[in-house]
Amino acid sequence: MSSSIPAMVENHLDAIDFTTDGKLIFGSSNLTGRYWNGSLWCFKTIDDAPDVEKCSTGIEVSSGICDLVCLDDKRVVLGLDSGCLEVYKLEDEPEEFKWTLGALEHDDSITSLSLNSNKSSLVSVGADKCGKVWDLVTMATTSTYRPIHGGIVWQVSCSTTDPNIFVTCGQDSKIVLFDIRLPKPATLIDTYPFKCSTTAVCWKPLSDNLFAVGDESGVIAIKDLRLSGSCLSSWDAHKRRIFKMSFSKSKLYLASCADDTDVCVTNVEGDNPLVLCKSDVHDDFVRGLAWSLENDLVSCGWDKKVLKHDIAQ
Repeated sequence: MSSSIPAMVENHLDAIDFTTDGKLIFGSSNLTGRYWNGSLWCFKTIDDAPDVEKCSTGIEVSSGICDLVCLDDKRVVLGLDSGCLEVYKLEDEPEEFKWTLGALEHDDSITSLSLNSNKSSLVSVGADKCGKVWDLVTMATTSTYRPIHGGIVWQVSCSTTDPNIFVTCGQDSKIVLFDIRLPKPATLIDTYPFKCSTTAVCWKPLSDNLFAVGDESGVIAIKDLRLSGSCLSSWDAHKRRIFKMSFSKSKLYLASCADDTDVCVTNVEGDNPLVLCKSDVHDDFVRGLAWSLENDLVSCGWDKKVLKHDIAQ
């Protein structure tokens, strides 16, 4: 291993994703002590993570990593606790991360990142109530929306079919649909059947109109834009705040994690969602979810674990 690789993985694993050629990328953060810092890691296989001795490469970053997105097989975008958006390139021979860009345009933590459907732009949202659209060629912001919510913007998810549309949820309990082509891009979505604040959103793959929303009581619902955001189905997936959701790439499976130790996978193909499995193998909050190229679900959390889950077919 290169001498520049950090000596250890920090305890809190907050974000995880796969490159387009199947490498596992995750970010770890130190959320205790006088300084909050983090590190970015690459592993060739799921089973090797998070063992430092088996990593392909790693690099220290200046702040905690709140979210990350792999753009392709080389580039990774980080949303940092400092409000900075950074881009790293995975170099070959020797394999190592190279910092390529950093832009401090959020006034508080970047809470969520989402890549649009044709991979031409990226949307970032943050605790500063702000949303930004980034051009992935120039890495400059093309649009800034402030404020888009009355409090922290918890999450953003881009449409999987239309590169101009994304949906957000925030601390103000609102769900907002954005179409960046319009002079007034924001549209409020009905929050039925939620009785609590919405905390997570995830757009359904290959769908023009359907997306999942989770709330702080643990309820998840599938909503339809064609029906003014009406609810198609809902279920109690967790008993605490939904933190993150992720649809599988080849089946209509929705993975979710919350402010607990559970990972839940639900089949949402029909009108009645069916919970396929619910795992509590983590020892602390689960924070990251990702589906591999082989459609394996992988999670990471504040227990410093990276785990692969068996899902009942």
